[in-house]
Amino acid sequence: MLKNIVLTIALFTSVASAGIVANIATAQDQQKNTAKEFYVKQPCDVLPKMMDVVKGYKEDLLFMGEGMSFAASNGQGYMGGMMFFTNQDTGTWSMLQLYRDGTACLVMNGRSFMPYGGPKLPTPTAN
Repeated sequence: MLKNIVLTIALFTSVASAGIVANIATAQDQQKNTAKEFYVKQPCDVLPKMMDVVKGYKEDLLFMGEGMSFAASNGQGYMGGMMFFTNQDTGTWSMLQLYRDGTACLVMNGRSFMPYGGPKLPTPTAN
């Protein structure tokens, strides 16, 4: 399982994120009637094992929060804690979601982390 997690992380980190801000602007321009729903596969294990993966990249906890994820099979919501880690020297980052039963899932990870210092993003308006 851990080998699969590491391979998944390597795959995700190979994706460049240089165009994120441009993608956000494009997504906001195309927002009308283009809502997306898709299914993802997240590697999950007990928190200590997932933390070993994060530690392998020497990432430190940057911030935490609470949020909800929805099951693909039936749409049921599950509350969980969110933990965002980054290595500000190398630019790698990982986001884990932790559930009450101790399961932790890798929601997303990548590279090229940097604090956003650009203009405030526009707030979408309701039509």
